[in-house]
Amino acid sequence: MPSAEMPIPQMPAPSQSEALLRLIADSVPALIAYYQTGTLKCQFANRGYAEYNGWTPQSILGKTVREAIGEAAWAVIEPQVRLVVAGETVKYVREQALPNGEQRVIEVNLIPHFQEQTQVGAFVLINDITTQWRAERALRDSEERMRKLAEATTEGIVFHNQGVVTDANEAMQRMLGYSLDELVGRRILDFVPETWRQTVIDYMAGSLEEPYEAAVLQRSGQEIPVEVVGKTLPFAGGTYRLAVLRDIRARKAAQERIEFMALHDNLTQLPNRLYLMERLESILALARRREATVATLFVDLDNFKLVNDTMGHHAGDSLLREVARRLKMAVREADVVARLGGDEFLIVLTDIASHDDAGVVAATVIEAVSVPVMIDAQAVSVSPSVGISVFPDDGQTADELIRHADAAMYRAKNFGRSNYQFFVPPGGTPGSAGHAGANAQR
Repeated sequence: MPSAEMPIPQMPAPSQSEALLRLIADSVPALIAYYQTGTLKCQFANRGYAEYNGWTPQSILGKTVREAIGEAAWAVIEPQVRLVVAGETVKYVREQALPNGEQRVIEVNLIPHFQEQTQVGAFVLINDITTQWRAERALRDSEERMRKLAEATTEGIVFHNQGVVTDANEAMQRMLGYSLDELVGRRILDFVPETWRQTVIDYMAGSLEEPYEAAVLQRSGQEIPVEVVGKTLPFAGGTYRLAVLRDIRARKAAQERIEFMALHDNLTQLPNRLYLMERLESILALARRREATVATLFVDLDNFKLVNDTMGHHAGDSLLREVARRLKMAVREADVVARLGGDEFLIVLTDIASHDDAGVVAATVIEAVSVPVMIDAQAVSVSPSVGISVFPDDGQTADELIRHADAAMYRAKNFGRSNYQFFVPPGGTPGSAGHAGANAQR
């Protein structure tokens, strides 16, 4: 049984081909025209090109380029027309004012047409790129604003892709001590101290954007504490990370200074009562675990009020600063010297072998403090009275030990001052007073 054959499609007749070509040309968004080389007259124009220049597709035919586009446009593009007539392909972008006054941006392509190596005409293809041009200009303007902002700010800004530096502002270059050429292509982690690398890795891996603290390494090897804020930016089908780094050395120093002032005596720079209590409780906790012995020495200056009253507060302050220095010199680095207030100091001796060790230190303190101090060309002398309490025998807490050392200090004053006494509980047997010799005001 013969099979039915599919009919073979026939090519359109010439008139149909021309109509189809016209339909296609009028449907595309580009403006299309064809001009004869010798006369520069229009041989074809799609509806878009004709209407763009104020004609119909029929009325523009036979018009020269100059007539078709008008004197103003001709004055602008005449040099390009001469180039295409000379056989060159020309492409340029220019602004064009529409009859209604609207400004548009067009991309013009002038393409010579050759037959048997002879130029017979030129195609004109015009695309309205106003939207694209405005978007690109907005992007350029945005990038320029970002660049100016990045260069104006004091914060370091670095861009990186997968942890590899792609750009950095001048503040970032100054912070690290490297030029841009030296930074680009290097890993971010190359500029992060080992102790901070895991923190930075975690934040980059999680694309986190909340601020965090880290540190960076200068070329010199110095660590700079920084506050970091990261942002993820889409770019070229991928993502980039932007990191803003703020140098917080000044802030850290201010914080440390505030913390120091809160825990130290402003005059002598010694730990104050608050810091002393924290340290003493920690020392006692460690002593309990190790079954160690700790001594507290309560030091009060004899006749200090006389110095203040006769020579003024500035002399008293100078004397207190010198006494603080001598007390620190009289003990080990692991021991604590604190100022309780006024002319009262407390020394904590950590991990001593016996009560006798505390007595030896007390005698050293009395001897050191009793040496005259030169103030305003005058030798000023004070002597200390020292009271001693020992953990665990004389108390289990910081408060108990300080209170009992204070009581022992008053015993020392009752023994004639310039000596030390151990704490004696009520009903206990007084021990022998340790004397360093009387040292009256001179």
